[in-house]
Amino acid sequence: MAENSLEAIPVYLKQSLDPQTAKAAENQLRSLEQQPQFAINLLNVIAATSVEPPVRLAAALFFKNLIRRRWVNEDGEYLLHGDDVHYVKAEILNIMVKLPNNLQVQLGESISIIAELDFPHRWENLIDDLVAKLSGEDFVLNKGILLVAHSIFKKWRPLFRSDELFLEIKMVLDKFAVPFMALLARTDQLIDGAIAQNDRALLEIYMDCLLLEVQIYYDLNCQDIPEFFENNLNDGMAIMHKYLNLKTNLVGDTDDDEDVDVLIKTKTAIIQLVSLYVTRYAEEFDHLVQTFITSIWQLVSAEHISEQQKYDLLAVTALNFLSSIAQILKYNSLFNSEQALSEIMEKIILPNIAFREADKEHFEDEPISYVRADLEGTDFESRRKSSTDFLRELKEVNTALLTTSVMTYVNQFLSQPNWENKDKAIYLFSSLAAKGSVTNIGVTSTNMLVDVVQFFTDNIASYLVGDANPILKTDAIKFILTFRNQLTKEQLLTTIPLLINHLRDLNPVVYTYAAITIDKLLSMTDLSNAAHAPVFNKQDIGGSVNDILGNLFSLILATTVPEKLSENEFLIKCVMRVLNTAEDSVDEQFRETIIKKLLEILSVIAKNPANPRFTHYVFESLGLLVKFSPSNEPTTAQSLIQLVVPSLLQILSEDVQEFVPYSFQLLSYLLERLPTGLALPEQYTALVRPLLLPVVWEFRGNVPGVTRLLIAIMERDVNPFTQNELTPLLGVFQKLIASKTNDTYGFDLLQSIILNIPSSNLSGYMNQIAVLLLTRLKTSRTEKFIKKFVSFLTALCCIPLNDKYKGRSDINADFVVKFIDSVQAGVFRQIFNSFILPTSATFANLQDKKVACIGLSQFVISQLFSSEYSDLIVPSAEQLCTNLSNLKGVAANSLNIVGNTITGDANTTSVAINELDLESAAYGSNFSRLVSILIKPFDPISQITSEDSRAVCQATVSNLSGLLGQGLLGQLSSASQAVIAEFLSK
Repeated sequence: MAENSLEAIPVYLKQSLDPQTAKAAENQLRSLEQQPQFAINLLNVIAATSVEPPVRLAAALFFKNLIRRRWVNEDGEYLLHGDDVHYVKAEILNIMVKLPNNLQVQLGESISIIAELDFPHRWENLIDDLVAKLSGEDFVLNKGILLVAHSIFKKWRPLFRSDELFLEIKMVLDKFAVPFMALLARTDQLIDGAIAQNDRALLEIYMDCLLLEVQIYYDLNCQDIPEFFENNLNDGMAIMHKYLNLKTNLVGDTDDDEDVDVLIKTKTAIIQLVSLYVTRYAEEFDHLVQTFITSIWQLVSAEHISEQQKYDLLAVTALNFLSSIAQILKYNSLFNSEQALSEIMEKIILPNIAFREADKEHFEDEPISYVRADLEGTDFESRRKSSTDFLRELKEVNTALLTTSVMTYVNQFLSQPNWENKDKAIYLFSSLAAKGSVTNIGVTSTNMLVDVVQFFTDNIASYLVGDANPILKTDAIKFILTFRNQLTKEQLLTTIPLLINHLRDLNPVVYTYAAITIDKLLSMTDLSNAAHAPVFNKQDIGGSVNDILGNLFSLILATTVPEKLSENEFLIKCVMRVLNTAEDSVDEQFRETIIKKLLEILSVIAKNPANPRFTHYVFESLGLLVKFSPSNEPTTAQSLIQLVVPSLLQILSEDVQEFVPYSFQLLSYLLERLPTGLALPEQYTALVRPLLLPVVWEFRGNVPGVTRLLIAIMERDVNPFTQNELTPLLGVFQKLIASKTNDTYGFDLLQSIILNIPSSNLSGYMNQIAVLLLTRLKTSRTEKFIKKFVSFLTALCCIPLNDKYKGRSDINADFVVKFIDSVQAGVFRQIFNSFILPTSATFANLQDKKVACIGLSQFVISQLFSSEYSDLIVPSAEQLCTNLSNLKGVAANSLNIVGNTITGDANTTSVAINELDLESAAYGSNFSRLVSILIKPFDPISQITSEDSRAVCQATVSNLSGLLGQGLLGQLSSASQAVIAEFLSK
């Protein structure tokens, strides 16, 4: 059997299960996957009952990843062979419904991926196939069909409304709604029969299907209530209400505290469905609301639900439902009495905010997971968080009554000696005091009926200095975190030494919350002024920097196990924040020590990258240390390169793919800030040829960083490219410009090539380059491509105004006209009229607006334009006047110019770091940009700031002054004449 034979697929799959041979086996499979019929053979392995179950599971997982990687490319074109695509669509459903559950789930996810890309337009018969396979008796089969249906339909839930979306939903409803409702009714009958027969096994199968049916019911109603479901509302909701109240010992284990059985999941899904109807379809659902309120209130008040961990999601969903009801004015009376609030507090709020034994175990055994869930939430909100949300809505009903009621319990719990009740009191008070939700910037306003600072002083501050229970220490630190906006800067400064002391605490939750709070304090901005300058600066923490960082690195480097070392991203994020605030106040020797520690951390976690957020903060910290080192000292810049580059090159040589995009960015930045006049370091010269290899550009996440690095090398020394590597460099450009995802980087690279490589070396290639650009413009242009194309051309027109490129007098508007016309004589006219002129008015970014205005004026006054395309001068001037009129008075918008100023002063970097959001960070093909070392976009006219719209207008009109003197003004409309007149005199 040949190694490259498809018959070897099961062999390689089996080898992939052995850690010793897994990597080689996966590589062999990846080498086979481009062959025709690979996907067909893989599906057959999954379906083959003669193959060992672990191998079939490995096949299912590989198939799912294959579909994710290679079903279509970025342009929607199939990457698998035509026969494979046809076979997969024709047979995957037939195969899936016959599989055991674990394989069914994997193949169901594969179908979902394909449907996401192809349904409905390229898989029109999918719903017909699903409906045809539904059975009135075989509910094992039905479960597989329903699983696929839900995986397809649930994608509608978060989508914005659109005609295309509603057409898709209507198409599905027309085919699926009637058989679906019939199946729901049939499932209900069979469940009754299974309960009557005391048949646990059958009931489990039917309940699994009912759960999926409830979820699909939600899917089909998530955007709007279909007429069919409105007409059958009473019948459908009668079934939902029945199972919301169902009690049976045949499902689940009453003694098991953690196993969330299918009945609990079904009740949770029903409450989610009812919440949808209450909030979205109140008029149609009004006559049924009171019935469901009563049932859900009773459900969440039940004692067994408050005690057992397996009911957490059900309790949370029920609390969220009650919160939504409290927002509706007509139901306010349910919550607006002492008796009602007493029942709510005793039966709902207090049981759900109690620190249970399971919470204590989580706190002690999985501290970082506890912090993450407590701070950020998990896949669902916690009971405490949902109870807080409910209290917040009750405050809106009657603030005074609720405050009185809650403070009675707070004072009662504070008077009791045990920590559990004190913890409950602090939590209740915090929930009561915060007005609105607690956001990432803390509480912005508070309940005026309570005194937050006084409560902290009287009841909480002592836990920061005494030998308190770890949970109460955590509560005290969290109180500062939550109400930091209510404390003065002077008060907060007094807490920083206490927080630093808690970085030495033995309890991981305590020291982690201390790090989080230091991070959030240093990220505070002054909301009273438009600039939102940081509250704390380097002078405020100057004496504490070494102490904070020393403690943090001791905690991080307490283990050398990669996944444990990188587990706590909150510690390294605090390091990043401290470095960002300290700026250049870190002394040189300590800076070198910190860099070495960060590189040591990288060398450890490179063995098993497990936490993308941790990794990102390590590289941001390195970037900040480089950024704030003296930039005008050659010895410092060179020593940083000698210190950092070897570790980055090691990462590249070992192909630690999760770190590679970061390494390219840092390598670029180290070179970019090397003082002018210093030669290109040898390490960079040696990188040129490897960087141009096709394999480097195959991983999407590499592209931005490698492009930046190539540009940085060209800016420093073009010799490595002009000698041997120009053809491969242009090959890279060709690959990038052909990609709808990466074409902007292709333009950046081309711009650098034109500006840095001598024209004598490039002259033989310029026609081919122009042909590539215009071909892409003709065959597969996008709005993004057009804008970048126009920005690129107008930027080249501005080069004569750029001091850095004084030696490139050949690059100007005439150059651009010749460049375009090299494809075909006169084609510039078409490009100018169809793209350059109209697009110049569409830019949103201030930098692009500036370059478009001044670049367009450079066209108009160019010699070749005036001689060959003189009929375009007046239309161009008219368009310029329109653009200037729109630009006039435009205020700088930080969202527009952040890309231009991010590497400017320290305050700008601080704001960017403060806004850094990595909540959804994950390793993968996407590029993660390092905020600390962002590069300014190329600005050919940096002497005129983008924000100064008047200066831009004056520079544009100034360029036209010669033509105006020759009578251009008189040929323009009165509106255009008025615009020009305004800026004729500076």
